[in-house]
Amino acid sequence: MSQVQECAKALAEAIVASEEYRNMQLCEEAATQDPAAAEAMSRYMELRTAVNQEMGKSEPDAQLIAQYGQQRDEIQQSLNEMPTVAAMTDSREKFSALMNQVNQILECIITGEVEQSGGCSGNCSACSGCH
Repeated sequence: MSQVQECAKALAEAIVASEEYRNMQLCEEAATQDPAAAEAMSRYMELRTAVNQEMGKSEPDAQLIAQYGQQRDEIQQSLNEMPTVAAMTDSREKFSALMNQVNQILECIITGEVEQSGGCSGNCSACSGCH
């Protein structure tokens, strides 16, 4: 295995061992074990499929699509208000932020360029992740 592959494996192992990843896994499991969340998600997916099927017709029924869309939006709102789903969403956002930081560090090291919107100074030596 090359040094690059070994480092990539070590990075992946560090990510899997991170608090953000472990918390996301726990929150996802809790959400899938929540009967109300599972039922709402199932209904949401059914409505999404129904909208897609209706839109695929040669003459889609705009009223029916709007009705499905309204029901889907209501279910999405109720999902967002469920504590297990809210925790899962929050944990996914934190994990995504971690992955974005990792990607920014890699990009900085590889290209020497920094995405300015990330709050980075543009000087890689100032980034605690690059050392």
